[in-house]
Amino acid sequence: MYSMISYWLKYYRHECGLTQQQVADRLKIERSTYTYYETGKTKPDINTLIKIAKVYNINYTALLEGVEEELEAAVADIVSGPADDDDSLKYRTHATTKYEVELLFVVRNLTPKQRKEVMALAKKLVSESELNK
Repeated sequence: MYSMISYWLKYYRHECGLTQQQVADRLKIERSTYTYYETGKTKPDINTLIKIAKVYNINYTALLEGVEEELEAAVADIVSGPADDDDSLKYRTHATTKYEVELLFVVRNLTPKQRKEVMALAKKLVSESELNK
């Protein structure tokens, strides 16, 4: 899925007159990995975004311009029905904070296995905090 990050990666690469291979070489990654970033197939993590920004001689926040609106639209698309299991409803809230949107963005960039690990850890932390009340 094409995204604002993908748009800015391609825009700044063209502005700098670089090929995808040249950017990938400077980042010490495969060209296909960088191509996936530009096409939106995958998204770079924050450390990679910072490195890319250095290649383009810009502040990394320039690569995030418009992402907040994109994330808000994605969050608005989430259905209100239960997720994988029945107890998922006890974690729901009606308001979504910027922190929660950022967390959603991070989780969406994890592998399915990593998502399960994060969910297990989050549930454990919630259980522990409820016990400490």
